[in-house]
Amino acid sequence: MKRLLLSTATALSLLGTGCAATSGAHASTASVALGDSSGEPLHLDGEAITGPHSSLVIEGDGMRGRFRTHPVALKWDYQQMTGSVGSQVTELQLAEGDDTRVWGTFGGLAVDLTEDGTWLHGRVGQCAYALKREGDGLKGMRECGQVLEKDISVSFPQALASRPVGERAALMTLMLVNTKAKPVAPRMGVAPKGGVERMNKFSDCRYASF
Repeated sequence: MKRLLLSTATALSLLGTGCAATSGAHASTASVALGDSSGEPLHLDGEAITGPHSSLVIEGDGMRGRFRTHPVALKWDYQQMTGSVGSQVTELQLAEGDDTRVWGTFGGLAVDLTEDGTWLHGRVGQCAYALKREGDGLKGMRECGQVLEKDISVSFPQALASRPVGERAALMTLMLVNTKAKPVAPRMGVAPKGGVERMNKFSDCRYASF
């Protein structure tokens, strides 16, 4: 009888350990920044994303809440993400293999991103990115129109790599949308039609939809 009770206690102890290990993937990202704090300072705490004007929650296969002034309602599986951000449609295709590919529209913005664990490159809206993993962040270049920034830095914890592809795609895209452009001089070269005025049009890379 004592042996049976001991076995039961051992089993319960192992189950408790297993539950803790299972929840650790989300717990490991507690209270970390997401994106660029000079925009909307977002913090990811397990399944909650909060900021001064934002409150979002991840619920299994979806995300809901508000990003700045925009209601967010997203659903995903391992192949696609659908829903809305504000009044704009979100429809992203997802593919996972040696790298992760995300393409389509997010809140009305054109998206085409590839991430391989070391590099994240592609486009969101009018901005192109080439970012390299450095610890719990990404650093590199961004070009919006005719404006090139060579040293941007955004927060995107390495622990997020263990989350499902749909969730990672939502967080990765939101992170880039929440990355505010810094005032920079236009890239040297031949000015496009419209000259400086047209180049200055792109000097602030914040997206009109957000």
